Amino acid sequence: PSVTRSKGIHDLTRAHHENLVNALKSGTLTIRAVTSDAARTRLIMSRDPIVIGEAPRHRSVHSHGRRAFANGDFDRNGPPYLATPPATPLTRRR
Repeated sequence: PSVTRSKGIHDLTRAHHENLVNALKSGTLTIRAVTSDAARTRLIMSRDPIVIGEAPRHRSVHSHGRRAFANGDFDRNGPPYLATPPATPLTRRR
């Protein structure tokens, strides 16, 4: 067995680095620091999610986005699905 440890972000490919940086710059991905011991304990004990996925599209079969927990479990109690976009009026050719 190998005792090699993961290097975190250094294990990502160059393309994944760029995707991560672009998501952080555009605001589609946010990172929050855990500053209290109580919050850290809730994360470690899998009471709070460590990752909250985006809301599903309005046509999705799922009503809420996914959440991931430290113990590897997932649920569908994340953000509710996106609202149906307003209909655009059709224009007729003459």
